[in-house]
This record gives sequence, structure tokens and C-alpha cells, in this order.
Amino acid sequence: MRIDAGGSGRPLRMKRLVVPALAVAVLLAWGFGSRLLPAPPLRANILLSSTIVLSAVAVLVWGLLPLAALGRRLPLVALAALPFAVLFVWLGWVPAANVAKVVFAAALGIWIAGELERVSWIAIVAAVSAVVDIVSVAAGPTRAILDKGPVVVGYFIVAATWSGYSYAEAFTGLGTSDVLFFALYLGAARRFRLRAGWSAVAMVASFLCTIAFAMWWTALPALPLLSVAFLAVNADLIVRGMRSGGEAPPA
Repeated sequence: MRIDAGGSGRPLRMKRLVVPALAVAVLLAWGFGSRLLPAPPLRANILLSSTIVLSAVAVLVWGLLPLAALGRRLPLVALAALPFAVLFVWLGWVPAANVAKVVFAAALGIWIAGELERVSWIAIVAAVSAVVDIVSVAAGPTRAILDKGPVVVGYFIVAATWSGYSYAEAFTGLGTSDVLFFALYLGAARRFRLRAGWSAVAMVASFLCTIAFAMWWTALPALPLLSVAFLAVNADLIVRGMRSGGEAPPA
């Protein structure tokens, strides 16, 4: 009996492309077409638009998780995506820039997750990143970028336009670094056999909560709630892993 390994592997690779391709299609369709839709009340509009875009971002990152097999070649994927992100922002093609920025951030986040040797390192990363993000938004680099205005900010955020508005009129911005940590946590959940699916849901919800709070406040750091959401969903498994040695299980 003859087995064609190459032929059987090709459909599997094609199936893996379906999820990220659908997410890219949603991001592009919403980005270019949302201005043609009716505009609901402002706060409902912000949350609805953010839910659609952030869900698509999460699905795209999920679809890119198999890239972990590239190991230390993953930064090459990020480097390939970066010039496209810059070019698309410069051209004003914001939806296409969003896709490139998500690929850039996801590749780096998944790569960093692959370098974590012990599950305890995740808790350390979560705590440190939350504190640094608070300081950065309050009086650090993020505050400096925000003060430079929308032209500069556009290079550092994934922008979710609102229904009934163009990007030039209104959007909600999520930091590219926030997407990086979303990918890092999701990659770590997969690497250490945590609750990857529930982690993704909880982290998207944390982004939406931060956006909701920002409606009554101002620009808020997203990493504190993101870190809390991830740790809350996986706390028991992380503690159990630390007690058993904390090393990543064999692939």
C-alpha cells in the first residue's frame, strides 16, 4: 500500500489557513465598510464596534498559534509584517495596517511564549507588564505618544472604527503592545496546557471592560485587566504546574 504523506499534509495545512483568513476578511470588511452602516447610540456603538474588531483580532491570533513551530525563526515573520504595517499607515489604509500590526505583534508574542521555560514565569510577566503599563500610560512612553496626536498614534495602535464613521472621524485604539501580550498569554496557555479557549474569551472581555471604563475616564492601560483575566482563568493550573516543577510539557 502506498501512502502519499505530502498529499495528506496539504489539506491539513489548507484547513489551518481558514481561521486566520476568515479573521482577516472580517477585519478588512469591517474596516472598509463600517462607515456605510447606521450609527447606533455612541456608547453602544463603541462597544459593538470594539467587540467585532477585537473578536476578529483574537481569532486571527488564535489562527497564528501554529506558527509556534517556527521557534526562533518567528521574529522573521514579525520583521516581514512590520514594513507593511508602516506602509499601510502612511498610505491611510488603516484596515490593512491593522492586519499587518496584528501579525507583527502575534509573531513576537508567540515567540516570547515559546521561550518561557517555567509556568511561574507567566505570573512574573503578568505582574511586571501590568505595573509597567500603568506607569507608561500615566507618565511614560505611552503618554508621550498620545500627546503627539493621531498622526503618531496611528503607527502604534490597532484601530477599531465605529459603525457609521470613517477612521478620520472616530475610532477606538488598542495598543499593538496589548495585542503582543494577548498573543504571549495565548501562546503560553497552549505551551503549558492551560485553558487557551477560555483565556482568549476572558482576555477579549478584559479589553472591552477597559474600553467601557475609558468612556467615563480617559485613556487607560489595558494590560492590568488583561493580566488579571488570564491569571484568573488559569490560576489553579498555574499553581498546580508550579508545585509539580513548572516546566513546559513535551510537545
